[in-house]
Amino acid sequence: MSDDGTTRGDVVWARDPFRDGSNPRPWVVVASSSVPYSAEDSVAVALTTSSHHSDSLRLSADDWAYGNPERQSYALPWSLATLKDETDVVGQQGAVTASFTDRLTATVCSLLGHPPGE
Repeated sequence: MSDDGTTRGDVVWARDPFRDGSNPRPWVVVASSSVPYSAEDSVAVALTTSSHHSDSLRLSADDWAYGNPERQSYALPWSLATLKDETDVVGQQGAVTASFTDRLTATVCSLLGHPPGE
């Protein structure tokens, strides 16, 4: 996370829309500079430590640029959120590699019916 806010590939801690009043959850930022209000907003994909989601993307140790947590993580490409950098993001876990971010973004686009290259 830079002084200008989040950047693509950052793994940040932000509010958890799936649980009221719970601790924040980690998110992978998939778009920041390309969204309207890029100085304030980013689009992110939820991370989890639960492996029971068949279409989740497993993060290997090699997928982490830095900040690899102690527990195995999985990205949920169907769980998207627009995060307000100033109000939603409460910290940074680390960052994933550009290749993982690209693979995650391609999966999100495919789920939305727009495979990369179309």
